[in-house]
Amino acid sequence: MKDYCLKFKHLHICVTVRGAPYSRYTVERRRLLGKTKTCGCYAALIVALIVVLRIGVGWHFLYEGLWKANPANDFSSKGFLGMAKGPTKDFYYFFLPDLGGEERIQMAEVYRVALENGQNTAQQRIGWTFPVIEKEWFKYFDDYRAHFQLNDDEQLAQAKAIFDQYVLSLREYVLENREDIRGFVASKARFEDRLAKTKNDAEYQRIRNWDAQTKYRSEGEKFASAPVKMGENMQLDLWNILTPNQKKFGELPAITYGQDKCALMQFVATLPWISDFAKGSTMGALDAMVTVGLTAIGLCLILGLCTRLAALGGACFLINVVLSQFPWPTVYPYSPDMVGHFMIFNKDGIELLILLLIAALPAGRWGGLDWFLWNLVGKNLYRWYGIESDPLSPPCHSAENCA
Repeated sequence: MKDYCLKFKHLHICVTVRGAPYSRYTVERRRLLGKTKTCGCYAALIVALIVVLRIGVGWHFLYEGLWKANPANDFSSKGFLGMAKGPTKDFYYFFLPDLGGEERIQMAEVYRVALENGQNTAQQRIGWTFPVIEKEWFKYFDDYRAHFQLNDDEQLAQAKAIFDQYVLSLREYVLENREDIRGFVASKARFEDRLAKTKNDAEYQRIRNWDAQTKYRSEGEKFASAPVKMGENMQLDLWNILTPNQKKFGELPAITYGQDKCALMQFVATLPWISDFAKGSTMGALDAMVTVGLTAIGLCLILGLCTRLAALGGACFLINVVLSQFPWPTVYPYSPDMVGHFMIFNKDGIELLILLLIAALPAGRWGGLDWFLWNLVGKNLYRWYGIESDPLSPPCHSAENCA
């Protein structure tokens, strides 16, 4: 029997739990000078509201996770973290590989080299390219030939023609946009140099700096997105020329570039269910952790399974959400009026407090699977280590009621 109490100066409110979670609950209002009154309906209402609160928060997390797992929604954390603001923004930018596309749009000249006895006897400049992108394309094509066993000369020639056409298109794209890219890179370098040397915290200047930073990132991603899209189309065209037997070998991981490469995630992205939404890249690893984590937290809260652990996991996630979108009125960009007005505690902060409350209470044992987990495993572990009572539950009002 447990007795959970809130003690005030002239009033003690206690919830007494007898036996299983479906047994009778009572609330006692104990005045220091007066009679004790027992009201079972009050305790039942309190427990029911806590269970409903747990399920409601769990449903919010579960739906978010399932929505992100839907391939049609094309979820990515990059947009959200790329808009991080406030004093913690640089910490979240660190997790975004090649933010703004600067690495992918580095240009280099392409030469045709003549070799004689292993010596470079002549070279001819034939254009410009993005070396980070073209290098990964050539690597993909080598893996493509080996993985799908292109032994037929006609099929190999067809694949080579498709690949060469995309490489030529990439070089033409770089040549056409070379001057614009040079101007963009130089302008961005001047902006970042001025930003590092000049310290101006005036609101007007902070707004200008943020708008300029957003503009440069958008332009960089625009220059980089076209070649990346070419690479996706190239993979699709090469897949379409395969025979049914060759397709049984399974698809190769999607091409990733530069800092976004992640060998471990390329394997994880092939696992069942995860392969439906995860990408084999560094950014894909972050997206997969968010999606799987939200889904697991929501499911555990709804079922009341490992509730405290799930609530703490959800609280950690929301701490990062709150810090990345710093809830302070003077931090630019300002929150739109349609989402309401707040200071320090926004809607995410309030849900964070709710999760901490759920973690502080044995909410999973009230209408949840934690009751079975506690009675079958938890109590035996406590006895094994010589612990007489649950240290994670609120203290009893008296030793007599702890029996």
